[in-house]
Formats: sequence, C-alpha cells, structure tokens
Amino acid sequence: MLTPDGLGLGPLALSWASLTLLLGVLTWTALARWPGAGVALGVSLLAARLWAAAPGLASSRPLLDNVLDVLDPRRGDWAWGAGLTAGVLFLACSGRQTLRRAVRPLLLSVLAGALPLLLRPAPSAVQVTAAPLPGLSADRTFLPAPLPRPTVLNFWATWCGPCRSELPLLAHEQRRGGAVTLVNVGESPAQVQGFLRSSAPGLRTRTGGDALAAQLRVTAFPTTVVLGPQGQVLARHLGPLSAAQLRRLVRLTEASATQGSEAP
Repeated sequence: MLTPDGLGLGPLALSWASLTLLLGVLTWTALARWPGAGVALGVSLLAARLWAAAPGLASSRPLLDNVLDVLDPRRGDWAWGAGLTAGVLFLACSGRQTLRRAVRPLLLSVLAGALPLLLRPAPSAVQVTAAPLPGLSADRTFLPAPLPRPTVLNFWATWCGPCRSELPLLAHEQRRGGAVTLVNVGESPAQVQGFLRSSAPGLRTRTGGDALAAQLRVTAFPTTVVLGPQGQVLARHLGPLSAAQLRRLVRLTEASATQGSEAP
C-alpha cells in the first residue's frame, strides 16, 4: 500500500528515503562487478550520511547518539548530492578506465533510486482541523487544548522501539523551547504516564491522537509531520529523526510562522 510516507508491506513500512536507498544500492551491486566497486559505494553512502548528519553532531550528546545519527539508515535523511560527488571523485581517483566502466551502473542506479519519486502520492492540500487533545507529563495532566501551530508533530507509541530511541532528542528540543508536540496514539493516558515516569520523566506529550493520525494518514511509527500556521502539512518523515533533521524541521516551523505573520 502506498502512503504519503512510504510503502506499506503488511507489518513492514519502508519510507521513501529507504526505498531510494534500497533500489539504488541493489542496482549498483548488481551491475558494478569490478574490484573496488563496493568501496566506492561505501564512500558514497558514508559521505551522504555525514553531510546530512554533521550539523546535529555535538560533543554534548552521548557518543552513541552521534554514531547512530550517521550509521542508522532509518534516522534522518541523506545528502545525495554530496554522496554522489564523493563516489564519483573516488572512482576518478581509481583511474580513467574505472570511471568509464562506472558510467552505466551509476546512471542506472540513480534512475532506480529516483523511481520512488514517481510512485509517491502527490502531497495532500488538506488543512488539519484537530479537536483539542489532552496532555500529560510524568507527574502532571493537562486539560484538552488545541494543537499549537506551526509545530513539529511526532506520532509515537510506548511499544515502538524507534520511537523510544528518539524520545531523549525530542525532550531536549522541547526544553530548548522548540515547537515540538508529541502525540501518543492508541494507548490510555495511564499507560503513557506510567511509561513516562519510568523511562522519559522530562517529556510532555498529548494523548488520544487516533483521529488526528487517521486524518494525516499515519500508518507507522514514529511519523513526524510539520504543520504550518493554517494547519497545512509542510513536511513529513517516517522513522526516527536525527538531531540535524529535527533542527531543520523546527527551523521550518519558525520560517512559516514568520511568513504567516507577514502575510497581509
């Protein structure tokens, strides 16, 4: 099933970025048969990840989080321009003959990786009109209130491993004052609050997000959706976020708020 966030295959959900990666890597692996082709692929992928993740890497974060931002393909996004440039430079340094042999596999790999762009459904122009949602933290509950706009909405569940892995990052952004709103789906307030007390005491989340998730066609967790000032969807991502990607999404809300305030 095609969704705004990727391809659903039963319990498995592949984001569009993951599909691009998978198709490109499989095509290159099948066609590039000379010694060193695998190294060129590794150089390209590592450069794409480093370029995308570098703005979020910081000594103040746990080392493992920095490493996962680079090595976990589900986190964040990819800087494909930087990756292709690094791969081509590596091939050029390997010799003119190697570069000539790589032209056809490289072009076909790029075309295969671009196929998800043709399959991806067109963005919906729907404006979100969510009912007020209650909120809670580890030790407090909050009356239902409208969602802030603009905001970065993160849909999550306590049973979702990738969701739990990014909660410290989201909690840190909330403490910084970033426009980040977590929305739990499918679980009772008591269950969510018990989880927060034991595993995420600094986090604040909304609950009862089932209808909102259905309205936004959220089919897997974690899913992050950026809402503009009028409730329009500005961006979305399936999978855990890297620090760099979260900062970009927060800056997108800040830019949309500025544009909204300047509109006549």
